[in-house]
Amino acid sequence: MESCSEWIRTTRKNSPQFNTLLTAIMTLIATGLQSGSCIFNLNLRNQAWAEGNTEFLIMLTTLCFYWAAVHGPLAALFLVGRYEKRTISQLYLTLAMVASILLIIVPDHIVAVAIARVLFGLAHGVAYFVVMIHGGEVSTKERRGFNISMVNVCLMIGVLTYGLISPMTNHNYTIDPNRLSGILALICTAMGAGFGQLLSVESPVYLIQQKRDDEAIRTMTKLRGEPNETLEIRKDYTEFKTMLQEDGETSRKIHRDGNYRPLILLSLCKTAAVLTFNMALNSVRLIILDELLSSTNHSMSGLVIMTIRVIFGCVFSLFIVRYSQKYPMALSTLTSGMILAIMGLLYLVLDHVNQYVAVIVMIIYEVVASCGLTAIPDLYSSEAFNTKKKAMSLVSVQAHEYSTHMSIIINTFSFDFKSGRYHGGVMMVCGVPLLLLAAVFYHWLPETTGMTIRESQAKFCGRGKNQPVAHDHSSTYTRKISQET
Repeated sequence: MESCSEWIRTTRKNSPQFNTLLTAIMTLIATGLQSGSCIFNLNLRNQAWAEGNTEFLIMLTTLCFYWAAVHGPLAALFLVGRYEKRTISQLYLTLAMVASILLIIVPDHIVAVAIARVLFGLAHGVAYFVVMIHGGEVSTKERRGFNISMVNVCLMIGVLTYGLISPMTNHNYTIDPNRLSGILALICTAMGAGFGQLLSVESPVYLIQQKRDDEAIRTMTKLRGEPNETLEIRKDYTEFKTMLQEDGETSRKIHRDGNYRPLILLSLCKTAAVLTFNMALNSVRLIILDELLSSTNHSMSGLVIMTIRVIFGCVFSLFIVRYSQKYPMALSTLTSGMILAIMGLLYLVLDHVNQYVAVIVMIIYEVVASCGLTAIPDLYSSEAFNTKKKAMSLVSVQAHEYSTHMSIIINTFSFDFKSGRYHGGVMMVCGVPLLLLAAVFYHWLPETTGMTIRESQAKFCGRGKNQPVAHDHSSTYTRKISQET
């Protein structure tokens, strides 16, 4: 196990790998604010833009973000592989900036809010799609877990921040919460644009695909913080080259060549993530915390949940993910499901549940749900798919995730969560499937910690760590490199 000083030195040396993702990360924080306005917002109906409008129109406006997020990756599908990531980043930055300005200018009109959410949703879909591909390809096998899980933590910061803003609706604050979210989003996207110009580095896999091999090696040298090309960089370059040759011999159809297995597993992982963090369950948790905290001036439940999620999400990214991915995913799913199922049963059976007990259990739930359940699906998304099928596979997985969110919003939007009558049912419906999914993850999710993307793809397709999809060309390249060296 490496010492603390060695870990700090390695982290600093490999910081270009994370820095090159900052454009997408800052955009996801901005779009996360709008995601939070849909699924982490107890005061949705009290906001200025919702006044005087029917429940149906308010629901449609809420759904706009996720509807657009489903279609964003479809647009990106035709851009990835044709254009550099920096060029694509200009698209989602522009969408997010225009949406932010629209919210700042007209925060209280339902049409303006709907248009802004559509633009934010498109930006979110494109940025998330790109960062999953780009993040996996620019990160070394030792740093990929940290980089991608921190992308998820930053997205959650955006989502949870709206939970701190939305209670302003109930008090006489001089600024509309929608306008404030627009200002914050514009600041984030402006910072992202600056990072994009200064720190963005192209994916070496893309450069190899474009026959720019020398530039790919120089990029890999820069990403690893090395002054010159090393043997380790040459080996990684060979691994990418071999992976692309093997993947080039496969079909583009996402259900062929064993790709159905990672497609199903990733869809189930995303389902588990949505079941632990959705509009209905978030409303129940926020209400339970608010009832105990009894804050008359400002709701503190959002702050409590955000603090726990960010702290333990960072702890997971810094320490746990370095040693395992499969087992934290299975354990986090199991414990989250058990807590929700038990609490749901208590709320259904008992007339009254002690509020202190409920709050303690909910805090424990936040801790266990923060340790991998939302981050590991993203990590797997960056490494599980064949490069030839990766784009279309990610579109399918993202569409499944956002459609699940939309389904929950549609089916529970009319519920009066403050009455308490739905607490038990919501927890049971979310908790019981998690228990079944935990068993699936334990038995069928592969352990890919410390593997290259090529090895992870083979693991997910059930071929073992080193068995390629076609012919293994790596020995030829290795002999050639050793002669050059």
